[in-house]
Amino acid sequence: MKTFLIGLFSFISPALFAQKQADNKAFCSQSRDESLTPIRPGVPGKQPFWNEKARMFKYAPSFSNKKPGEITPVKYRYSAFSFTDKKYYSFTDSSGTRSLAPIWDQLPTGNIYLTIEGISKEGYVYLVKDKMLYKAAVFCPPYPEAKYSYKDALLNGLRFLYDQNYIKSWYATGKPDHKEMPLYCYSAKVVASVINGMLLYNKYFPGNDSSLIIARKAADYLIAKAEPEGSPLAYFSQTYEGTQLAAGIYGNEILMSEPSWTGATLLNLYDRTKDKKYFKAAVHIADTYIKNQLPSGTWYIRVNKITGKPAAQVLCIPNTIINFLSVLVNKYGQAQYQASIETAVQWIMDNPIKTFDWTGQFEDVGANSQYQNLSHYEAGWFAMRLLDNKNRDSAHIRSAKELIAFCEDQFIVWEKPDIYDDRRGLSNEWHAPAALEQYHCYLPIDASTDQMVFMFCKAYEATGDPLYRAKAIALANSIVNAQKEDGKIPTFLYPFRKDKFWPNCMVYSLRMLEKMSTL
Repeated sequence: MKTFLIGLFSFISPALFAQKQADNKAFCSQSRDESLTPIRPGVPGKQPFWNEKARMFKYAPSFSNKKPGEITPVKYRYSAFSFTDKKYYSFTDSSGTRSLAPIWDQLPTGNIYLTIEGISKEGYVYLVKDKMLYKAAVFCPPYPEAKYSYKDALLNGLRFLYDQNYIKSWYATGKPDHKEMPLYCYSAKVVASVINGMLLYNKYFPGNDSSLIIARKAADYLIAKAEPEGSPLAYFSQTYEGTQLAAGIYGNEILMSEPSWTGATLLNLYDRTKDKKYFKAAVHIADTYIKNQLPSGTWYIRVNKITGKPAAQVLCIPNTIINFLSVLVNKYGQAQYQASIETAVQWIMDNPIKTFDWTGQFEDVGANSQYQNLSHYEAGWFAMRLLDNKNRDSAHIRSAKELIAFCEDQFIVWEKPDIYDDRRGLSNEWHAPAALEQYHCYLPIDASTDQMVFMFCKAYEATGDPLYRAKAIALANSIVNAQKEDGKIPTFLYPFRKDKFWPNCMVYSLRMLEKMSTL
């Protein structure tokens, strides 16, 4: 379920950030003005409507509708009933797919029942759309200041992580303790987080050599358990181990995005140890990607590791693969991967950038058909890539800003909304501000919030818009305020699931805090 990005963010300039946020009412006005612009509105027969499964909006949405029966509408009546103030807000338009911009600024935040009616010249009325939706609060500071510094939060978190039995046991056994940490069943992701977590710990506590030993043993385990030479997916790290949780369902599959995280992690370890076996293992992973790349430029998202055949006819949005291969090219001079990077990037430009099908890719969720389970991760990662390459194409910043708006619109809560989550729990116990993960886990998650911090930082660097800076600080402060006294950063930022802890998510939070503490 939870995800993290390893060492793939470019440098964000110092002195541009401070931990204290601005109490600037101009941000409220700017946010409200921007919310009147719909995000990639659908056009019947031309541009798909991506938001049919969406429930919450900050930006004025537009929707597809049904054919109006036997009548020919000459106009459409839009009526939105607000459950907050018990009032109707209406307008008419010649189009049945107009955004709600004419009334959006008037509507209070809260639950809304929308109807769109087609009206013929004779006055006949036909219902073409009805939908419950939630208008969420836009960004409007002030938000709570952090209870202590990012650096203190980072160090407290590192101490907590190192002290966990499921981490320390690696030193003695050289293998994962599934009893102590059941999520080791998601081998590639969670074991890689042990490596990155211990590398980060060793950076700040260099006198403790055991952390580096743990990192090496975890890496050696991933390499030893990788798919054997000569197999269809040779050298790929195993996505699953054992039969716990989703491993019992998808155990024979490889989630094709995950070996790239392993490869990036092994490069991090190589940088620290200079042990060439880790670099060699990363190159082996890259070579297997090249061998399995489809002519279109991408890969299937789930592949049977025994047969090498797709386990589902759903394609991967290959951001993490592109980022991993780019590190090999740009940092280590492995130019042989450049052509594959370019075709993969072009696939994204030709597909989700056009369709806005930013379907989530998670190891504990099966492959989904279009628009059924959108997530911010893939859109956010690609937005950052576009910003990194803004000088190559003048349209990159415009596209990136639209992706950033999509992520915020669908997955950030600046205030606690009045909705039921996907587990039927009321959101009044959520920690906010925060970011939600995916439609199938529409809950505030620390790692999701972290990615939004990185994304807003990158956007501020590229555009100079201080609104992005303010958003990054508000979310980073929220993570600090969610941290427990013992240093633990909860994965689920609400009490009901406080014991459901993913260590890889916390490692991502620690990396975010490190970034923010140095700015």
